[in-house]
Amino acid sequence: MTSATPESNSPQGQPQSEGDSSNREKRKGPRLAHRKSKTGCQRCRARRVKCDEARPVCRDCHRHGVPCVYDRPDDRPRDEGAMPLSTWIQSRPREPRPSDPSHDEHMELRLLHHFTLFTSATLPGAHLKRIKDCWSIDVPRLAFTYKPLLHSVFAIAALHLSRANPDEAGLPDVHCMYLEQALREHRLCIGGMTTQTADAVCFTSILLQVDVFATLQYRPVASYEPVNEWMYLVRGSVPVFEAALEIMRRDTHPANIWYIIDTFPISLRTNPDAGSFSFLLPSVPDDDDEDDETALQAYRGAVAHVNATWLAMEAKEHPQISCRRLMVFPLLVTTEFIDLLEKRRPRAMVVLAYFLALLAPLSDIWWIGDTAHRYIVALRRILPDQWEHLMSWPVEMTTSRSTQQTHGPIQPSL
Repeated sequence: MTSATPESNSPQGQPQSEGDSSNREKRKGPRLAHRKSKTGCQRCRARRVKCDEARPVCRDCHRHGVPCVYDRPDDRPRDEGAMPLSTWIQSRPREPRPSDPSHDEHMELRLLHHFTLFTSATLPGAHLKRIKDCWSIDVPRLAFTYKPLLHSVFAIAALHLSRANPDEAGLPDVHCMYLEQALREHRLCIGGMTTQTADAVCFTSILLQVDVFATLQYRPVASYEPVNEWMYLVRGSVPVFEAALEIMRRDTHPANIWYIIDTFPISLRTNPDAGSFSFLLPSVPDDDDEDDETALQAYRGAVAHVNATWLAMEAKEHPQISCRRLMVFPLLVTTEFIDLLEKRRPRAMVVLAYFLALLAPLSDIWWIGDTAHRYIVALRRILPDQWEHLMSWPVEMTTSRSTQQTHGPIQPSL
């Protein structure tokens, strides 16, 4: 990975004399007090710009489409019980100890076997034979030549195994070890992407997104911050995918990732209608939104995707297709909507609760589990009282746990 070099403080990079430096200091106005970032990403520190420290990809690196690497502990104050992904992973042993199952020489063979036969069949879209073959045949083959993908395979297989074998205590540590390795190696490798690695880069990004989403059900919940981290991770993958696809378009050999892209459900994907969920949109501008029109557009896009997904689920589409719709939610909403969530705007939190509620009928899928219930409870706890009436449908969805036992969204009495 290459980092931008700090700009020179003098013309043409020539050193200044002591007198010039003294005069320049006299001309300066008073320096504004601000909190220096000591835990920003490598690139922002190298460029000497303030990093917003969004994890796993800061806003500046996301805007420039470059890898974002954090190499210092995160000491930012957080809600009690909240834990960033990097800290949550690093709280596990970084290296296998002799007593760990990961020290078993057969563990990696076991993980690859489990991924090929079992985990691959649970990934989004795997109800289609060609996509199932991608995950069970093509991905393991690609993983032999791209270490981040291999470690991503090991990580998600270990997490799946730990869900199936809760009494096997060492598996969560195995998962965290390989997930940390995959994230670190992937960030370092994407800067040197080639036609030989572009396909593997795309599959690695998808596996990491599913893996991190799967960990939501295991992480401490004080607010919805872990969900926001996952959304930033998905958004951060966009420039990586775009660069990989551009490389693969120039390659005469067909890439396997096109099977994933070409089978994405386009029906209702661009429907701008809020439908039965229009009551979530503001009838008057919200007082706490700084840019009313920008915020309104952000809300409209997010609610439209919730409505489109709900209509598709009501039409009895295959649950794996619904999974794919839900996993791309961060891509189909605007960055402004995710920023509104970060700022804890009540309306954004309510819309997020409705998105999470759509996961409830899919809770039997192991990497979804009870994520919806856990984070809707957290959102309900921190929302102002005047927004409570809008939470009845998400709460009902998570308690009934299946579409057969739930009712469609009902216009609340405002």
